[in-house]
Amino acid sequence: MTVVSNDPSWWPYVNFSILFSYWIVAAGIVVVYDWLLTLAQEIDLIWTQRWSLVTVLYLVTRYVGIPYSVAIILQYITWVSLTDAG
Repeated sequence: MTVVSNDPSWWPYVNFSILFSYWIVAAGIVVVYDWLLTLAQEIDLIWTQRWSLVTVLYLVTRYVGIPYSVAIILQYITWVSLTDAG
């Protein structure tokens, strides 16, 4: 059974957690929006040219960085609990 505390000392923590979760969602939306806006240019400039070290570095940075960021965010969010139950 979930125990909900009405202790006012927890209110700043609850407010911070809610605000932080909004920022996480907003940041994710901005990343996806940026990726969608630049996808056509990326296809023209990166995927259609001859592969080089710079091309590989770009793709590694672009497509490994996004899942890494998501994993770090999910790792942080998993410990946030707003109840007193352990």
